[in-house]
Amino acid sequence: HALSIPEGRSVSNLASPISISTSVGSAPWPPIRNTGPGSARSSRRSASATTSISPAHAFLTGLTRADPEPSPDDPKPDDEGQEIGPDDDRWVVGRTISRGGFGVVKEVQSISAAGVPIARAVKVVRKAIPDRSASENERAQQSLEHEVSVWRHLIHHHILRLRTVHETEYATYCFMDLVVGGTLHDVVIQSRQAVGGGLSPDTARLYSYQLASALRYLHQDVRVCHRDIKLENCLVDRSGSEVRLLLCDFGLADFIDNVPGDKSYQALKHAAAEMGKPTTSSVIGTLEYASPRGLSVRRKLFETAGDMWAFGIVVYTLCTGDLPFRGPFPAATVERIMRADWDETILRAAVEQGGGVADEVVELTKGCLELDMEKRLDIGHALQCAWFK
Repeated sequence: HALSIPEGRSVSNLASPISISTSVGSAPWPPIRNTGPGSARSSRRSASATTSISPAHAFLTGLTRADPEPSPDDPKPDDEGQEIGPDDDRWVVGRTISRGGFGVVKEVQSISAAGVPIARAVKVVRKAIPDRSASENERAQQSLEHEVSVWRHLIHHHILRLRTVHETEYATYCFMDLVVGGTLHDVVIQSRQAVGGGLSPDTARLYSYQLASALRYLHQDVRVCHRDIKLENCLVDRSGSEVRLLLCDFGLADFIDNVPGDKSYQALKHAAAEMGKPTTSSVIGTLEYASPRGLSVRRKLFETAGDMWAFGIVVYTLCTGDLPFRGPFPAATVERIMRADWDETILRAAVEQGGGVADEVVELTKGCLELDMEKRLDIGHALQCAWFK
């Protein structure tokens, strides 16, 4: 029977799920005060003294009462065991889930008003990373602010939910749902190790449909292009009665150019000045998922066709256990992408071996990996393909 599409909420009729709490001048983990005997005596003297104090004495007394410089060994506000969040919504930091160049994702724990334990994840981007320049730290904050500006509007059954954002002088904290089932990349690796190939056609169809559902919401309801669709950005939630895919990482996402028919590429179709020899330095996102146009145009693309190309790569990889264009070195991968040179025979054999209907999967994959962007499937037509019925 046909799979039903979970409906999301559009920008026009939703309130932002994010409440931004800013703590100016007060970090969530205050510096350690000098509480030794000398400090206590200084306090008593300053409270009880009635005689005049020389400027030099006052200066020296101030030095003894000043806060000590923080030690490199002092706990940081986002270290394990520390508390973060606004005063009315505190969370204890737990294990590290993943790390990036400028941020880290950690598990956090809290207790609800009813006394029920709650677990979530938090993305922490520090305001100043010691081994990074001031300009690099500033760009990291700007990138996070952009991601939040898009992510905050997205509410859908197959998109990772951003719950709240808390900002302090130390870092910006993005609280989100905790998903402990790994990613689709992990699922494919496990399948390769277990059976030497991809997932069963039914399982691949389920994940592909759930991802297509998220893309339909992004492209048609909220008019957003993700721009980094790949297995690693599809989380797998196994906490409920059914396995559920959750699309995440909106760092490259943006709202689609407001042009008729979502064909912004047509205006530049004959602009040779913007086109050049494809190189790996042209890639925004991940090379193996890049579209031919994404490799050729020297600017950011805000259109859905690139997402559909990457979706076709995900479908192929789920079924076969391997990426369609991966070459022995990056230049070879680029060459295969530019020719749309993928092996239909491998896809057919993998689906038939699992008892699926190869023609249906090949039809969808071909439609997404079409070089001519005017002929490439959009998400609406992809969802109407025979494989999803």
